[in-house]
Amino acid sequence: MNSKVKSIIICVVVIACLGVTLLVLNLTGKNEDNSSSNAPSVADSEKTISLTDDIADDLDNTYVKSIEIKNERDSFTVSQVSGKTDEWEIKALDGIEQSNTVYSGLASIAADLSATDIAEENAQDLSKYGLDNAKTRFTVTFSDDNNTTRTYLIGDTTPNEKDYYLCEEGKNTVYTAATGSLSYFFYTKEDFVALTMLEKPASDDDYPDFIKETIKSEDLDYDMVIVTPEKTLNYMPSAQVMTEPVFAYLDATNSAEITHGMWGLSAASAVVAKPDKNDFKKYGLLNPSTKVILETSAGTYTLSVGDPIYAKDSKGKETTTVESYYTYLDGVSGKDVIFTVSAKSLPWVGAEPPDFISSLMTYNAATDLKSVVVDDGKDKTVFKLKAVVDPKAQADEDEQQEMKLSSVKLNGKELNVEAWKSWYQVLLQCPTSEIYFKEPETKCYLTVSINRNDGGKDVLKFFKDTSRRTIVKLNGKTSYRIESSYVNKLMSDMQLAIEGKEVQTD
Repeated sequence: MNSKVKSIIICVVVIACLGVTLLVLNLTGKNEDNSSSNAPSVADSEKTISLTDDIADDLDNTYVKSIEIKNERDSFTVSQVSGKTDEWEIKALDGIEQSNTVYSGLASIAADLSATDIAEENAQDLSKYGLDNAKTRFTVTFSDDNNTTRTYLIGDTTPNEKDYYLCEEGKNTVYTAATGSLSYFFYTKEDFVALTMLEKPASDDDYPDFIKETIKSEDLDYDMVIVTPEKTLNYMPSAQVMTEPVFAYLDATNSAEITHGMWGLSAASAVVAKPDKNDFKKYGLLNPSTKVILETSAGTYTLSVGDPIYAKDSKGKETTTVESYYTYLDGVSGKDVIFTVSAKSLPWVGAEPPDFISSLMTYNAATDLKSVVVDDGKDKTVFKLKAVVDPKAQADEDEQQEMKLSSVKLNGKELNVEAWKSWYQVLLQCPTSEIYFKEPETKCYLTVSINRNDGGKDVLKFFKDTSRRTIVKLNGKTSYRIESSYVNKLMSDMQLAIEGKEVQTD
């Protein structure tokens, strides 16, 4: 179960209930598918004039065999899928996942095409309505007894801007039709592309195994790598850990979007279907600003993030606020499309390790430890620990008994367990807010070894950097820079714990 992406969600619930530190210490031991909500609808009007009721008595969208659309932006044909009366497709989008919800809406509008009024009968001058050389034209072919075909022209908007002028080609009766009812005919073929980029599993059990995620950013001179480790520690906040640029445990709350945010990712719009190299260059995707490579048991997905799209103010002028980005997702069938995705849906853009790693440098539960050794170069302090099964605690779902720390000894002398656990909490809180890679130029002045019963261990080595800063190596790798005041508190609090006095953990 630990290899499942879903496990991080479970961890979030546990940590929200019990608190990260208490667990470690073990003190008790258009929508996603262009749905109709974004689709245009016939305007609500007391007066409508049907333009298609003479075709068939029971005419509905299943009678619509094809619709050829030509407008200023695109030219394409929507046609019924062979053998199916309630599904449509654009053959030019073959291989691209398309939204039948949008197609169904378009076919319904075509079958029930209505006008709000007659602007002029027997119009002699169509130019005053923008219909002499109409910029939008659509032809509907029906499957009625006569295989009726009708072509309509859409002209200018009316003075109230609520309607368009409309006429049937070859006839001179000019109608007005609600702008909402005609919106489909201004679409491009990309507007019929399904916007869900990667389906979200139906249940937690359906998530594939999370193997590895690599986040590359042009703003960073290192990659961020997250993996599912072969072995996890008790009370880890997440089933995954970061291994590059430093080793770190993930913050359960802030890392959820980073590790499994790609599932359920939906676009705001489709821009170019079947893009070529020039398209990738145009939208900043040849050399993406951010690239996320997610390796799972179901396959590898690569999300590339290109140029930003800035929000506009009330006057239509670009602001400095990034609204969305051009993106491309490789590894999912039917998604050979450049999309725009809301900036809020792309947590990887601008992310740095401190944004989603835990504030605790180690997650060794006190009950899992054999000893903790503190060496300041002069004296070596060895705390020996013992844990027993907590008789008051119930076994978990795996029938594992909860443990509690029963004994802490220093040179054979029993120490106050509660005081020592408070000091250990201070040790665990060694800060991770500043990752750091530059090798220290001074000698190590303090070493803390945390030794587990299973033979594993974590070693923290501290090096003076400046008068107020200390560099920390975690398991031999330069990882963090912290305030030296933390180290001073750690050592003074250790003496308090040895004396059985209260340790402040704030």
